[in-house]
Parts: sequence; C-alpha cells; structure tokens
Amino acid sequence: MKQPELGKYIFQLRKEKRLTQEELVEQCNINVRTIQRIEAGEVNPRSYTVKIILEVLGEDLKEIEKKNPSKKKQNEWTNDELKILKHSRVFAILYLVITLIGLILETYFVANHVKQGKIFFLRILYAIPFFIILIYFLKGYQIIAKKLNNSFLIIAVKVYIVTSIVMLIITFFTTSPGLLNSLDIVLSVLLMLVFGAGELTMGLGVLKLKENLGSLAQITGIVKIVNGCMLVTIILSPISLFIIIPLLTLDIIFLFNTYNKIEKSITHDDRVHS
Repeated sequence: MKQPELGKYIFQLRKEKRLTQEELVEQCNINVRTIQRIEAGEVNPRSYTVKIILEVLGEDLKEIEKKNPSKKKQNEWTNDELKILKHSRVFAILYLVITLIGLILETYFVANHVKQGKIFFLRILYAIPFFIILIYFLKGYQIIAKKLNNSFLIIAVKVYIVTSIVMLIITFFTTSPGLLNSLDIVLSVLLMLVFGAGELTMGLGVLKLKENLGSLAQITGIVKIVNGCMLVTIILSPISLFIIIPLLTLDIIFLFNTYNKIEKSITHDDRVHS
C-alpha cells in the first residue's frame, strides 16, 4: 500500500481504536511528527515503521499487501517509465534556458528594429529546438499523471502542447519592431489568452497531484493557476512575465523531488522483498 492510501488507512485504524496520535506514539515508540506526516501522506515510511504501527493497531502488513495486489502492481514503475521521468528533469532545465533565450530574442528584435524577414527566419530556427525540448519536458508530467491515474493532467499536457503551437504561430504574424498596429494588438491579446488557458489547465492538473505528492505539487499547481489567471485578465499579464522564470524553476524542483520520492520508494520495496 502506497501513500496517500496508507496514511488514510492508518488514520482510520487509529480512530477505530479510539487512540490519539500521542497514545499511538507511546505504544509504538515512534516520533509524533513522523506519525503526523505518515497520516498526512507527506512521507513514504520504511516498511518496518509501517509494520510496528500496524501491529499496535492490530493489523498485519503482509495480510494487507495480499488484499491489495492490484494497487501494488498499479504503482510499480518500469525502467522505461523511470527513464522518462529522469530525462524530463534535464529537459525541464533546458526548457528554462530556451525560454530565457526566447525572451532575450524578442527584446533584441524590439530594441534593434530588426527586419521582419530576419525575425521570421530566427523564430523558425528557435521553434524547432523549443518544441523538441517542450515535448520531452512535458513527458515527465504525462508519465506522473498516467501512473497516478490523473486523467485531467494527461489532457492538460495535450492542451498545453496545442496552446504552445498556437502561440508560436501567432508570434510569426507579429511585427515586433516598435510600431504596433491594430493586428499586433489583437494578436498580442490572443497570445496572452492562449498562453493563460494553457497555464491554467496545467495548474489545475498539477494541483490534483497534491493528494499523492504533497505540498510541493499543491504550490506548483497554485502558482500555475495564478499565472494563468493573470495572463487571461490581460491587464495583469505584464506581471506574469516576472513569474515565468520562478515558475519554471518550480517545475524543475517538482520533477526532481518527485523522481527522488519514487526512487526512494522503489529502493525501500526492494529491501523489503530481498
């Protein structure tokens, strides 16, 4: 049994036995903070810790595992799936770098009044590595969503890819150097709306991971939602430019943290069965 199901199960057993957390601590000799974090689903405890707690609560760990074979199998990660998640961390860093390059390029176009033909050519050159990096970065979120049965996040990843394609197409038609015409204004507004919709959808999807992956998923999801809302309002969209880099940094931290959690969980399981 994995988190958060394990934490909920221990919580229910403790309530059935009419024990407080402090009373459970006295009987199993485990730190109260550890009990709190296990019940909240914040940590994956070692199997001997779970065994001690369950014994005090009158349950047997082996019997519980026999009753839940499908859940155990469902949570198992293959080597290929782990590789996808591992590589997505690297592509998350590359995505941050290429986003910075994109912002610098657009600033350069405006500041130096670069000719439209050259802008169009450079944007096409930029688009190719951008989408390769984006897809491999989002594969990390996609595999997490698949393993945790988060169908909304799977859809959100697809929506984000589509909105990114639409965004890049829109930028091909903006003139950039200085003089804004009515078409540029309309396209800029459309760009903010499309980007905002993508961020908002991804944020809602990531937020749904909070039950499985804890507070970091919650924070990442909320920041994405806030960023998406600011973009959609148009008026607050300039503020979102200052959030992009911290948000992408949060994506990197989230993917690294999730991979480490899964790796530790697998290591603990291997020790138990060896």
